Amino acid sequence: MFSPDEVIFAPTGRCNLHCAHCRVSRGAAELSVDRALGFLESCAEAGIERVGFSGGEPFLRPDFLAPVIQAAVEKGLMFDRLMTNGAWWADEGRLRNELRAVYDAGFDGVLGLSYDAYHGQDASTVAVFLKTAFEVWGRRDMAEILSVRSSDDARFLADLALVASALGGRVDSDDGEPVRLVDDAYLTRDAATPDDGSGLVIPVLRSPRSAAAGEDAWGAASWFQDDYCAGPGNVLYVHPDGSVAVCCGFANERPELIVGKVDGGVPALLAAADANAHVRACYVEGLGAYRARLEGQGARFPGKTRDMCFFCDWLCERGLTGR
Repeated sequence: MFSPDEVIFAPTGRCNLHCAHCRVSRGAAELSVDRALGFLESCAEAGIERVGFSGGEPFLRPDFLAPVIQAAVEKGLMFDRLMTNGAWWADEGRLRNELRAVYDAGFDGVLGLSYDAYHGQDASTVAVFLKTAFEVWGRRDMAEILSVRSSDDARFLADLALVASALGGRVDSDDGEPVRLVDDAYLTRDAATPDDGSGLVIPVLRSPRSAAAGEDAWGAASWFQDDYCAGPGNVLYVHPDGSVAVCCGFANERPELIVGKVDGGVPALLAAADANAHVRACYVEGLGAYRARLEGQGARFPGKTRDMCFFCDWLCERGLTGR
């Protein structure tokens, strides 16, 4: 069932990059601090424990981040990721000041750096961002790189090695796939001594790019396996206009996955989610079981797909009958 334990705020759709795989709406809406704080109160009362930030580029809203982070700390909530492309800053002074404001507000979650062939940031820019973040936090283990695989990853992989070298480390790989950036200080640390964060370790979390509904992603030999969006999907995702989706990111601007606005509070959103047929298909029945039931009723699909997010998006576009 849909039972969110995290709220993700996307305070703006603005971004300094224009990535080919991005589906975020770049409308004029900006989420106000007051609306976010009111909703955060409702989240805390409803037992939601974690807070994350996405976008757009959330660091383009420094006026938003610090007060919402501070309020989350005051309510005893935990932090997940603050997503960023790490390249929004025009000068190192601004970079340091805005990172410091987030740190001083109490953010002790993970800086999630979106870095891959689609984003295409300069390696030196990424290295400066990470070095500055390490200096502000006083640790070299408080970031992750979240990276979408591309058919043309050679330049990105070469740049990733440059970033690791600039940080005094190297890329650990498994069968050619980057797993983490790490240095000797981390690898040779005394396991019996508490980790003080002085060693470099940045996990590199790689994921496939999900196809959009209009793309031909039906060539798989077998179907995806149900996971009921149990990983990152079981969240309340707040858009800049105050609308709330039940999807972690890929199709969360689809109206079928929007369950209301922040102003009504969490109980009303959960009631709307419970009454939403598409949400029930994702979180209760499971999209795989739902697909099998549709086939039993005579529905025919163009092929098979291993990409559950693509299938969800396709159902949003075509309707839950799949026709």
